[in-house]
Amino acid sequence: MTKRILVVTSRYTKEIEDRIDRDYIARRNPNQFPCSQQELLSAAAGADAMFITPADRLDSGFFQKVSPTVKIIATYSVGFEHIDLEAAARRRIPVAYTPGVNNEATADIAMLLLLGASRRAYEAQELVRTGVWKPLSPNMLLGWQVGGKVLGIFGMGRGGQAVARRARGFGMKVHY
Repeated sequence: MTKRILVVTSRYTKEIEDRIDRDYIARRNPNQFPCSQQELLSAAAGADAMFITPADRLDSGFFQKVSPTVKIIATYSVGFEHIDLEAAARRRIPVAYTPGVNNEATADIAMLLLLGASRRAYEAQELVRTGVWKPLSPNMLLGWQVGGKVLGIFGMGRGGQAVARRARGFGMKVHY
């Protein structure tokens, strides 16, 4: 059986890269920056599928010109705002996406930022980085504890729920 041709516009983990190489003839973006629309169209000529990211914008003009060999487009993203879904539907090209792929990582980063802000981490690292740090007093840059505080979360989708779980783990009360 002949391998299908897959346009790949980004780099992924070794496991994913190995699977792509095993199962497909990959046409990869050789650059570290997004492809232009013309580069995407050229790569798609004769390809069976495309594996893109939110940096790749597929508008109605793209779908008017894309090769008829392209049977599916998958995006490594939670959303698909970067793809004209109506234009894809007119061409009968299904669009797959990865809902939930980054919920946990996003929640981790949200908590990292919250904890960093509460403990004045940026101010402290700047003092250390510039060589100004001198422990002047026991109260210097103490910040505040998050335990017992109330965290308001606007939107309790998968991401909001992941943040709420972490916040509760730090003893925070959650309102949404």
